[in-house]
Amino acid sequence: MRSPRIRFDEKVPGATKPLVCDSRPEAIRRSVEGSLERLKTDHIDLCYQHRVDPKVEPEVVAEEMSKLIAEGKILHWGVSEAPLDYIGHADKVCHVAAVQSRYSMMARQNGEMFDELNRLGIGFVAFSPLANGFLSGIYGENSKFDKSNDFRASLAQFQPEAVRKNQELMLWLEDLAQEHHATRAQISLAWMLCKNPSLVPIPGTTKIKRLEENAGTAEIELSTDEVAQIDKRLSEIPMSEVFNVVKSGSGH
Repeated sequence: MRSPRIRFDEKVPGATKPLVCDSRPEAIRRSVEGSLERLKTDHIDLCYQHRVDPKVEPEVVAEEMSKLIAEGKILHWGVSEAPLDYIGHADKVCHVAAVQSRYSMMARQNGEMFDELNRLGIGFVAFSPLANGFLSGIYGENSKFDKSNDFRASLAQFQPEAVRKNQELMLWLEDLAQEHHATRAQISLAWMLCKNPSLVPIPGTTKIKRLEENAGTAEIELSTDEVAQIDKRLSEIPMSEVFNVVKSGSGH
């Protein structure tokens, strides 16, 4: 559940709109109670502060979450895209159950958080585990996205020059997939599951076929040596930026 209050700035044209956060206690409560009413339920299993609000201290957010847990309105809470110091301060007031952040073969920087999160007993939820679908291999240099409603049109990894730069990565990933009688998406997810026992990837899809493909990842086993070899190759192979929004007029 994406709460407390977060919305897109609809005044900005196009599909890529900045987020507007409001994590004041009264906004958190209003958001949670509104969600309960709309969902026709008496509790939310996992309630996320879906981006850090720089105007509100983590202890203040955690205190309100603690009250909502005590009232039975939420069972657990988590934070998304938060740095470790923020998480640590919040966790001291009310235990943080999960941290949701970007993680994939092309965006591995949040892996640096795993040891500390595991020490604190906090799970890691990996969003965009396939680099917004790029690692599936189904998009190419000529793929087109509607700029008015599909934010992939402005993401760095989908620009033609980035697709060309990532060819070595995608060919290597295809070789790995063939060795395991799997798909590139499945190898990407299988590698990720080996990186942290408390990690849960959340690949998005609108197609049953892709859902079944993602679920098939559970049948793939990678040895410790294979994971180490993949890590080494990922540190060496050239790849583009991922997710960074490409500004119009930048030459892309």
